[in-house]
Amino acid sequence: MTNSLDALKYAAALLTQRANWTTDSISGTDCTGDHEPELDAIDETVREICALAAQFGDPRRYSDGRLVKSAREIEPGVVTEHVWHPDPAAEQPSSWRGTLRHDPGEPSPGIYEVSLTPATQEIHVCTVRSI
Repeated sequence: MTNSLDALKYAAALLTQRANWTTDSISGTDCTGDHEPELDAIDETVREICALAAQFGDPRRYSDGRLVKSAREIEPGVVTEHVWHPDPAAEQPSSWRGTLRHDPGEPSPGIYEVSLTPATQEIHVCTVRSI
């Protein structure tokens, strides 16, 4: 069972992660419209929720000492992050694959696979480069 303070820390971490992705995506588009007020509203909401969560202890750790979020580098400049569920039994191990960064029209220099182990909070990254 998840306590309410851990649930708040989880919600704050998820909100931060998804807002960062969303604002990066919006900023990287060729939209001609001005989205500054909307992006500022998202940023302010994230700051308020994170400040609320920080009032109840370290926002980076759950009440049992586990990390709220972990990160691992896939390749230089590319990092994967994962927000761990406050109840480790509620999350199943998972994995996904992708191609390493490359210029459009160029072949990928390789692939990577990321595996998550919620019970131990491990993020394992395996990178295979072509030769």
